[in-house]
Amino acid sequence: MNYHLLSRILYLSIALMLLVPRMGNTADAVRTSQIKSTYNAEYFFERAIAGKPTIHDVGERLRIAQGIDPDRIAEFTGIHEAVSFPGDTDPDADDFKEEAYGQLRSEIRMTYAEVASARSQITEGKRGVELLRQMVEIATTQYATGKLDQTQALKAQIEWEKLSETLLLLEKREKIYSIRLNVLAGASPEDPVPHLEALQEYLPGFDTNELIESYKSRRFLALFQQLVRPDAPAASGESVHGTDSLEVEATVFISVVRISLDSLHQRARRYRTSLIVKSELAHATRLELYKNGKLDFSSLVEGLVALSELRREYQALLGEAQVLKAKVEYVAGVSIN
Repeated sequence: MNYHLLSRILYLSIALMLLVPRMGNTADAVRTSQIKSTYNAEYFFERAIAGKPTIHDVGERLRIAQGIDPDRIAEFTGIHEAVSFPGDTDPDADDFKEEAYGQLRSEIRMTYAEVASARSQITEGKRGVELLRQMVEIATTQYATGKLDQTQALKAQIEWEKLSETLLLLEKREKIYSIRLNVLAGASPEDPVPHLEALQEYLPGFDTNELIESYKSRRFLALFQQLVRPDAPAASGESVHGTDSLEVEATVFISVVRISLDSLHQRARRYRTSLIVKSELAHATRLELYKNGKLDFSSLVEGLVALSELRREYQALLGEAQVLKAKVEYVAGVSIN
């Protein structure tokens, strides 16, 4: 057996071992669950209110957390517009404690989804990086012995470096969102965030009319705050604008939300049941063709990159849906689990 064929078979065994992570992941998840506890978003909310933080404390956590954005971190100055809640000395402050805690829960759920999504994407990214690293080693060896041209050898190196760069960005996002989650939960910013429950696909099944009515009642929150706090600054024009068409506004908002959530669900389901499955099948076919010398190395690399990208995009869709769901729950004031 010549060296070229041996290297193909060696690579085939490596790639097939990493090709279908879902079967292995399921077993790994079972073993991991027996060793490590996982936590959901409610755990962090309960932790956040365990010390019965005042409305002022909650407002400060929200204020700081809102400035922690991995995409705009260079703009963080520590000085942001304060969250509008009545002061703790206000006799009517208790009327808004539920409001403050509700917003805290929503922010925790959104940030939890961001952290969990980033971690899942990192897992997929690491799998792709490791496989491409092994392909780079094979390409380097084959190029050195004249079995592979420079273009194909460089293709593997470039894709490995690009995916490694993506992984670095994902790790940065996960670390920054973890800091935000700790701030919201009242923990030290640098505390390690424990293992999180995996995000699930969300199928919108909420009562549209219930959300519309709840949204309409909360639309007047700014005006109500002014009513119970005469010394508060006058409500802005934005706060009262559109009150004469509130029915239309509420209906449009909830309708758009349902469409968006439904679209995210359909896309995630399509990724899981069709796109990823077909991409795995296509990759298995490419491996067989490559083993038999009927496919070049570059095409094999391109297929692996495409498969890795689909897997990471699926996890991103799960996170996007859960973040939007948490935003809607706060705006409408209704849990839509």
